[in-house]
Amino acid sequence: MSATKLQLLRHAMTRYAELSDSTWTKLCQACSERKLSKGETLVQIGTPSRHLYFVCQGLLRSYTLSADGKEYNKKFFPENTFPGTIRALLKSEASDFALQALEPSSVLAIDHHAYRRLLESSEDLKWYHIQYLETNWVLEKEPIEVGLALSDSTARYRAFIEKHASILDRIPLHHIASAIGVTPTQLSRIRKAVTANI
Repeated sequence: MSATKLQLLRHAMTRYAELSDSTWTKLCQACSERKLSKGETLVQIGTPSRHLYFVCQGLLRSYTLSADGKEYNKKFFPENTFPGTIRALLKSEASDFALQALEPSSVLAIDHHAYRRLLESSEDLKWYHIQYLETNWVLEKEPIEVGLALSDSTARYRAFIEKHASILDRIPLHHIASAIGVTPTQLSRIRKAVTANI
């Protein structure tokens, strides 16, 4: 496993909290590297997952399927982010979401059981965990959910391009349409209207 990729992980985690060398050494033992080709699925819908992930290189999406087989994108994960099917991991259930590579990608897989054992014994990792959850599941997620509920499709598109400005040209348009809840044809009209008003 690449030391450089482990350092990317440590740097990303340090944005939330410092980890001791002892905790870090133990965490590294729970990591393994996965390389994904474009279009490859990392976690399948309906199957259990045993790992958290960290994106070293590439771009992933999480999505689910409606009863009639229509895809709904939930979130996109570029470099230095942590995709995972968290609910399935916590409840030891099959995942409702899939994780798929939109580009050739390299990820670190972190064994969830080993992570949880380490979390129980490491105060610094607990603090990291709290900081990560507060930032990504409260401060960031709640305004997005409220915005999706209250805004129209043009406002959702504007919010999407603002949030994903650094990776917008890497996300296929049909995936953007799915993420904001419109059809590709509707997205085309929205994009033209937004561009005309810039």
